[in-house]
Amino acid sequence: MIARRAAVAVVVAAGERGDELLVILRATVERDPWSGHLALPGGGSEPDDSSLEATARRETLEETGIDLSSSPCTAVLTTLTPHSVRLPVISVSPFVFRYDGDKRVTISREVADAWWIPIAELQRENAWSMTPVEVRDGSFITARGFQWRGHTLWGLTERILHEFLAALPSSVDGCE
Repeated sequence: MIARRAAVAVVVAAGERGDELLVILRATVERDPWSGHLALPGGGSEPDDSSLEATARRETLEETGIDLSSSPCTAVLTTLTPHSVRLPVISVSPFVFRYDGDKRVTISREVADAWWIPIAELQRENAWSMTPVEVRDGSFITARGFQWRGHTLWGLTERILHEFLAALPSSVDGCE
């Protein structure tokens, strides 16, 4: 089976006390396996998208109102697939953008909430820990996660941010 292709945006912007990262809380939707999770803005590639980078830019605008059209892509991170066989066959390509526009987020129907999280919070000693996480069938697994406002950032998003944070302060060169 050919994996569906998707892209997410790691949106970095200056904050009051250093750089911040845009994180969304996905809306609760019956058929969405990532429903209610903390995530990066993004989604599935569409035929009109010229590239996966374009997908990340389009999806970020649709979901949050953050327009990345003038923002440089500073890095492409490793394309990932879910570890669980219970999840859809999908490949997710993360793109890092440096954003310097208006940081007010316009919540779409796909997003329940959004925050600009200080990167320093993600880098704090003991910021990430093994924690129980409820999965779709109501059972719990233990996964590496970051706690934010009563929610756990884990799974594919954790794997993407793990690579992103490991590359700081340097960045991985090159975009599409």
